[in-house]
Amino acid sequence: MKKYITKRIITSIIILLGICIFVFALLQIAPGNPYIDSMKPGMTPEQIEIMLQKKGYYDMLPIKFLKWFSSILRFDLGYSMKYGQSVMSLIMEKIPNTLFLTLPSLIIGLYVSIVIGRYIAYYDGLLNRIVDIFSSIGISMPTFLFAILLIKWLAFDFPLFPVSGTGVLSETVTINTVFTKIHHAVLPVIVLTFIQFSYFVRYIREYMLSVKNAEYIRTYQGFGMTRYEAYKIIGFRNILPQIFTMIFMEIPNLIAGALITETVFVWPGLGKLNYDAVSYRDYPLIMGIIIIIAFTVLTSNFLSDLLNYYLDKRIGV
Repeated sequence: MKKYITKRIITSIIILLGICIFVFALLQIAPGNPYIDSMKPGMTPEQIEIMLQKKGYYDMLPIKFLKWFSSILRFDLGYSMKYGQSVMSLIMEKIPNTLFLTLPSLIIGLYVSIVIGRYIAYYDGLLNRIVDIFSSIGISMPTFLFAILLIKWLAFDFPLFPVSGTGVLSETVTINTVFTKIHHAVLPVIVLTFIQFSYFVRYIREYMLSVKNAEYIRTYQGFGMTRYEAYKIIGFRNILPQIFTMIFMEIPNLIAGALITETVFVWPGLGKLNYDAVSYRDYPLIMGIIIIIAFTVLTSNFLSDLLNYYLDKRIGV
């Protein structure tokens, strides 16, 4: 067990280091000088030159990378060129808004998938075909396209929901601001929920099909349960470990969907922050966001592998 965990941690660290090197190299070869944009207007060429030297612009690439990577090891992601504040503080400010969309969509998508997936695995009928069609659409359709279609249908054709933003200008929390924010969050949450449902319902249907004709289902029938009750309760209980594994596996997909959805709906979360960072060539902010996302994805994959190990000890061999 310890050997397997150590192996996975080392692998994750190597992958994270590879991502750091790749992102750093990619940003270094990008055209233009992002430091110029952060200079104060009216600075003389001599003053600009001095500032560039202080910022390490003329350092060799290995020196630049070592400086940047050593600061990451100290949990210091640097300062944003555009906002002039700590990258970590900027990210921490936006995470609650991202969670405001992702957590409800994950919970709702999972709950609906469990209810429907469990039913269609037992009763193979018209609903199964309909779910197949909708899940195929959700998996194949680009997130931004579905978001744009929802805006057209539910914000313009039938003006039920706002197009963008949170609708909250003040930091003071009141009942009115909470309901306003929820109202603005409905469309992006629908987008993310549909994406999660499209993946989850297929997994859960397959998991429930695998236990549908299990021997223990017939055993519990002997204790007075109907076949469907034994399937619904006992069968579902036996696939819970696979469901938890599935959730961890889908976190990267949820993050990717959130980044795009927030950009389309101008929702002030990590996705919108990342879009602004790229638009303004704010390199420290771009790299900081990518590192945080990469760390989150690697952690979810590690937890997924750990659960798989408990389910099948042969994985660690």
